[in-house]
Amino acid sequence: MKTYITNKVLLGLGAICLVLALADFWRNGHGAFEVERAPLFFAVFGFVTYAALIFLSKVLRRLVMRPEDYYGNRATDEEDESFAGAEKQVSEAPDA
Repeated sequence: MKTYITNKVLLGLGAICLVLALADFWRNGHGAFEVERAPLFFAVFGFVTYAALIFLSKVLRRLVMRPEDYYGNRATDEEDESFAGAEKQVSEAPDA
């Protein structure tokens, strides 16, 4: 059932994209540059820019990525948070 709904959504989005792409041939473009008046310019430009952003992010990730143990023993994802000021309180249940 889930794939049926996903296929309908993808088909609907594809149809919308196709209609908008076809409508772009009848628009009267008023661009600052001649290339902006070409049909489908903004669709192609947007796709190329988005793809370039994804590939650039993969390169930038390698530049700014830190090692897994970058914070050492000061990491806050451990269960023992006594270094952050949180005291462990152990409450004992009375024996019945």
